[in-house]
Amino acid sequence: MKSNFLKHTHLIFIHALICFVFSSQMKSFAQQPVIYNTSKTDSVIYIDYSKAKQKHIKPIMFDGSDGPYIISDSLLYSVNSENKLLVSPLFRNDSLVVRTNNNAFYLNLKSNYTIPETVYALPEKLVVISDIEGNYEAFSGFLYSNEIIDINHNWIYGNGHLVLVGDFMDRGKNVTQILWLIYKLEQQAKKQNGVVHFILGNHEILNFHGDYRYNQDKYIKVAQEISQLKDKKEAIKYLYSKETELGKWLVTKNVIEKIGDYIFVHGGLSPDILDYKLGLEDINNLVRLRFSGLKNPEDKVINFLYSSRGPFWYRGFVMDRYTYDKIKTFELDAVLKYYNAKKIVIGHTPVETISTDFNGRIIRTDIRHGTKKFSGRTKGLLIENRQEFVIDDNCKKTALQH
Repeated sequence: MKSNFLKHTHLIFIHALICFVFSSQMKSFAQQPVIYNTSKTDSVIYIDYSKAKQKHIKPIMFDGSDGPYIISDSLLYSVNSENKLLVSPLFRNDSLVVRTNNNAFYLNLKSNYTIPETVYALPEKLVVISDIEGNYEAFSGFLYSNEIIDINHNWIYGNGHLVLVGDFMDRGKNVTQILWLIYKLEQQAKKQNGVVHFILGNHEILNFHGDYRYNQDKYIKVAQEISQLKDKKEAIKYLYSKETELGKWLVTKNVIEKIGDYIFVHGGLSPDILDYKLGLEDINNLVRLRFSGLKNPEDKVINFLYSSRGPFWYRGFVMDRYTYDKIKTFELDAVLKYYNAKKIVIGHTPVETISTDFNGRIIRTDIRHGTKKFSGRTKGLLIENRQEFVIDDNCKKTALQH
């Protein structure tokens, strides 16, 4: 009798232990993200978490001052420092205030939107910076220390040019403020015979198409609230559509420009582009057709321009990739000859410091910028009187080494 009792007790213990282990495994499994619709882009596997419904996922929230967002030329939305979404009627003639958690500046809305030129003469002074990715502190500090803006965020660079070589959106927490600052400076520079060139990178293009993978949650939240669309992709697309002021402005921008003997493009120019016999303006117009929603997405040439070898994704000026090798010297020669240029300035592919390759014919500007103003880590390129320099946000200026 005692033996049966011990045997029965032993079985109960084993059953309880098995249940505990199984329960723990199930709990651990439930905490893992459910994977849906995986897709391969630019050699990276991305996971869409949008359909995951685990209870442990926290709702996305606002996170500090953001905006304004101008919708349908009639409504102004903004998020205040207390994380409240405010909406008011829009009066286009009034000055708008743009706030970060630490700064503020004012601007006036444009009266019209025009597509910029593709080709420009080389000015006496030109500053280049790329891949800021929502880092307002780095961007504004760099502009201020190099006397491009004053303390009130006004353009003071006269007839100089400022070239922004893509990827000013995504990842960071002050994307909207950066876009409005560029918007403001573009107008002010024009009045002084200066030019702000905002060349689109892959992250700007991704947002046009509703790809929210690199957006901070607060931008998805504001997009959903303003658009009243639950689908994250459709909400982000709406935020940068022609229903919004920023959307109407951004879709006018180019993906490639030539200034003097320099071509400026975010990713690069694959030698394969020569097969299509496209001029620089053709590239801009064709890319714009798709993100403006005006062209059949199956067009062969446009598909190439949006591929991994297109101007805002190509990395072959810097490295080998899984589908192609680094560009050869004779291939680069052919590209430069076709576009009648001597040098190409790029962002997109990170490097340790602003540097050159191919005997100075490729200039690379995507570096890891600082996260605070005047850190000395935020750097750009200065072309002054046909000489090239590296400049930083601490007023340091050194000759670019070839």
